Amino acid sequence: MKKALLFLAICSLSLAACKNSKKAKSDSTAAVSTEAAEVTKNQVPATPETPEQPRTEDISKYEPKIADSLYFMMQRTPCFGQCPVYTIRIYQSGNAYLEGKRFFDYEGWFKTKFSESEMIQIKTWAKEAGYWKMDHVYDAPVTDLPSTTTALKTDEQYHWVYNRMNSPDELRTFERNIETLIKDQDWVLYKAPVTEE
Repeated sequence: MKKALLFLAICSLSLAACKNSKKAKSDSTAAVSTEAAEVTKNQVPATPETPEQPRTEDISKYEPKIADSLYFMMQRTPCFGQCPVYTIRIYQSGNAYLEGKRFFDYEGWFKTKFSESEMIQIKTWAKEAGYWKMDHVYDAPVTDLPSTTTALKTDEQYHWVYNRMNSPDELRTFERNIETLIKDQDWVLYKAPVTEE
């Protein structure tokens, strides 16, 4: 009988120890889980998510390369039709050089001299058109259209505009005025390409 009671006591103690062990494990697992949840809840993400910024187009490919002494330039490129193709450069001295390529009143290399009043007129038209505040690029993914690049450099400021499509009416008016002024000049044939002295 004593042996049976002793056996029951040992079993009870073992069972109690086993339950306590399982409870301790369960408590420690719960504590670890709670701790992990707290850490996760309080953690700040290493890189906060931000909305994707719109891509800005690289407009440097449109910018004309100009000499320091340049006052004004205009370049028209070809289309699939009979669009005038030429480049004119007017320098601070008033000396102007025209390279007419196709479908323009002048084809070849020409030179002339713009008067001071004509150069002031270009600046006036630019101001009236709001040229100084225009975007640098007006374009669209259409290949059949010609482009016109203008650049004006005065003592006070410098600005250039590439225009192929979606430009303001004022810019197109400015370009037409310049083209009329160009055609009204007395151009002299000049066979070799030139650069300003």
